[in-house]
Amino acid sequence: MRHAFAIPPVLRLGLLAAVVLLAAGCGEAGETPAPPTAATIPTGAPPANRPVPATPDPLVATPPAGTTVLPVERVDAGALPAGLPTLVWTRGDRTLGVYGRAGGCTDARLEVVEQGAERVVLRVVQFTTGPGPCTRELLYPPLEVTLDAPLDRRPVVLTGQVP
Repeated sequence: MRHAFAIPPVLRLGLLAAVVLLAAGCGEAGETPAPPTAATIPTGAPPANRPVPATPDPLVATPPAGTTVLPVERVDAGALPAGLPTLVWTRGDRTLGVYGRAGGCTDARLEVVEQGAERVVLRVVQFTTGPGPCTRELLYPPLEVTLDAPLDRRPVVLTGQVP
């Protein structure tokens, strides 16, 4: 007499094979798994198939080699759009630099808007380079301008323009 819940022989054989395979893959009962090896521990480094960013992270950025950070009390970044870095550096007494924001179908440039006796005003411009399709990478290229006269004690005002 067959029961209502009887399992056909073919299905029983498949279930038995699955149990054997699972048991073989799990190791001995009570066995602890092997500790992770150096190859499986995340290091924070990008995978080998991904490019390393050419510019530093602007949120923790340092200026390029051979430059000096302008003290934050001499920088007014209040008119700078959100997401644009506020770090300003000098290279010598007449060159100023900042990090722009670019990538995909955008690029960046730095313009001198004003260089009067009281202050220097710079504008970081992010502009579209083409209609697409665009990739999603985000780069922070270093941008520099040369002033007509040494910066001396003048403050720097950063403004910006993004599409």
